[in-house]
Amino acid sequence: MSRIGSIGSLGTAQLRAINRLTQLGKAITQNQKRITTLRRINSAKDDPSGLVSARLLETELKAAEQASQSVTRASAQLNTADAAAGEILTQLTTARALVVAAADGTLSADAIAGNQVQLDQALAAIDSLAHTSFNGRRLLDGTSSFRTSGVDTTEVLDVDVLDKTTSDDVTVSINVTQQATQRTDQYTGGTLASATTLIVEGPDGTTTIDLANGADTQTVTDAFNAVTYLTGITATRIDASNIDFTTVDYGSAATISIDATAGSFVTTTTQAGTDALATIDGTQYTGNGTTFNVNTNRYAIVVEIDPTASGALSSFTISGDGLEFNIGSSVSSTARIGLGNLHTSSVGGVTGKLSSLRSGGANTLTAGRTAEALKILDDAAADVARTQATIGGFKKFTLDSASRVLDSQIENVASALSAVRDTDLALESALLANNQLLEQTTLQVLSISNLRNQDVLSLLRSASIRF
Repeated sequence: MSRIGSIGSLGTAQLRAINRLTQLGKAITQNQKRITTLRRINSAKDDPSGLVSARLLETELKAAEQASQSVTRASAQLNTADAAAGEILTQLTTARALVVAAADGTLSADAIAGNQVQLDQALAAIDSLAHTSFNGRRLLDGTSSFRTSGVDTTEVLDVDVLDKTTSDDVTVSINVTQQATQRTDQYTGGTLASATTLIVEGPDGTTTIDLANGADTQTVTDAFNAVTYLTGITATRIDASNIDFTTVDYGSAATISIDATAGSFVTTTTQAGTDALATIDGTQYTGNGTTFNVNTNRYAIVVEIDPTASGALSSFTISGDGLEFNIGSSVSSTARIGLGNLHTSSVGGVTGKLSSLRSGGANTLTAGRTAEALKILDDAAADVARTQATIGGFKKFTLDSASRVLDSQIENVASALSAVRDTDLALESALLANNQLLEQTTLQVLSISNLRNQDVLSLLRSASIRF
């Protein structure tokens, strides 16, 4: 006699109930796993295509997060460079005050020597600041700048490379077609016939000069040269009747204005200041005096030409990558910036470099070169300000915009990844409760079915006893 409890003795409804229990058990296990791990996809069989999509989104998310961290580090690095450049500008302001004090003619030789000592200390501090480093890399001593080679310093006084968009070396050719000139005015009146007060305005500023009755051309020349540091105008005595006044600067912005508010002092313009013209890599540029701002699709530079340079100059090469940052989720999403070389041997202008103000240099206070020192300090300050502007522009237009894009990318990719991979807790909890209820119901149905089988067996046994 067959056993009622064997699988073969089960009815169709019972088999279906057992299969349903098996399915519900698997579903409950999956529900519990998804709730526990908070992941809808825990293995490839859960959703093969979804798993592939999730892996791609995970890769993209990690790349965007890494790029965001890179942008944050880049911003911190440039903030450090900007702070150091700002402190260098403060030192230059202090140095300028020392030079102005030495130029007013009231200080003794010992006091001027004392100012020179302080000036030397300020220049040493500037060199120290130029060596400021971040994460082991120096920022403002030329290490993080784009490099130039082949520059003939007798023709090209200075080259500041602001940007280089290609990793290849770039050769720059310059042909000067017109030299810059200084503004020159001439006085031909000889000895003054009365006391005279002059308002003198030049490229660097305005001042008042008082001249006594009977002042000769040498006295007038000395009076003008004593305030060159204020006006940017130098005077040259030609003879007993004539004096030439010339701007230190070159270009159309170099102007001279001499007005007498008392007495008589008449000058005429003998030469206007004009800007240099040059063809740089095939494009015609008009300089700001002798300085050219060149911006192409391969590089951006500020190049200062010697005023005497003319014709085809020696070409030079721009190389190096400056500071390169990853600003996007792809390998090709990079940006470069070259920080200026703010070492005292590199900043300055036509008059000379900042290092020439040191004791023993060509433009020291003790040598009486205060006008030249002021001009160099102003040119150096312009170099530092240009570096700060470059840093600020790069942060604003490159890093900040990249950061906003990456933040949005991270948010959107994370949302898409969550939609593909993560568990919908509300839905999964509801499914778990439903599956558990179905499991309990199926067990009850199967239990009832088993009881009926037992009743049938009992009846069969009673019938066999009777017969």
